[in-house]
Amino acid sequence: DAAVLVQGESGTGKELVALAVHQNSRRRNGPFLAVNCAAIPESLLESELFGYERGAFTGAQNRRIGKFEQADGGTIFLDEIGDMSLSIQAKVLRVLQEKKFERVGGRETVSVDTRVVAATNKSLVDCMKKGLFRVDLFYRLKVVSIFLPPLRERGEDALILAEYFIRKFNYQLVKNVRGLGPSAVELIRTYDWPGNVRELENNVQTAVLLNKNGVLSKEDFPIYLERGDRSVRPLAGAGGRDLSGSFRGVLEPLFGSLCVEHRGFVYDRTLREFEKALVRLALEKVGGNQVRASKLLGISRNTLRSRLGRFREEEAARVEGPGPGEDR
Repeated sequence: DAAVLVQGESGTGKELVALAVHQNSRRRNGPFLAVNCAAIPESLLESELFGYERGAFTGAQNRRIGKFEQADGGTIFLDEIGDMSLSIQAKVLRVLQEKKFERVGGRETVSVDTRVVAATNKSLVDCMKKGLFRVDLFYRLKVVSIFLPPLRERGEDALILAEYFIRKFNYQLVKNVRGLGPSAVELIRTYDWPGNVRELENNVQTAVLLNKNGVLSKEDFPIYLERGDRSVRPLAGAGGRDLSGSFRGVLEPLFGSLCVEHRGFVYDRTLREFEKALVRLALEKVGGNQVRASKLLGISRNTLRSRLGRFREEEAARVEGPGPGEDR
């Protein structure tokens, strides 16, 4: 029944942790309600949490029960509690201390048996130093403290979560995806997931929705289709392959002729040729579709068009004669 404070980057799965805390407690058969404190205007958050009496404000025609009462016997999850105003913090503190509060516009004291799990992506210590968060509330919440590291630092957690999301979306979308294929496993392991669990969940949902053969491959994932392998940045210990040796193998046979034909301009010339080859390869992969090619390369469509225009100008200049800085 102790209060729990979950801290970590945005999207690291704090609500999943809160739900796991609830489901593994004696309150598992009671309600679990989540409230995003940052998503509700301050003027409405108090009535959302504590309810209100008839006539409390314009439009309050009937009594309304708040989330704390709705979660009686269960758990309330207060996400982004670092964005809560000091006045509402005081009422939450009283609930934690006395399990009592008054509805907005009311005099009757309401008693509840609701467990509080709170979460934030802010440093509450810094907020306390700035006078934005109550010290007494911080210590009331931090009876049990859980820090969630970003997904990129959690080893095989991404694969475990992906399997969980497959089961979840199989049920929601009435699909029958059996699991992850080797290429999907490698993609999930090597991508650094800047959007954390939220990004992983979104990608698995799309992959399950679009999959046709019952096993997810990397081509089913938006991060692969939209950004290409540029998104898959090798991580320490993830088995990422250093491509510098491969590039050297391509460049070495050409280096001598480059030095003779374009001496003094080898660096610029080489980069231009590689860029041209990369753009053409991307276009070939997507059947000449510039929108898909730009997404694959991770550049805007206007940038791609600009590059293609420059390539055409260079080809025309070559036909007419050598460009600036190039020997005949």
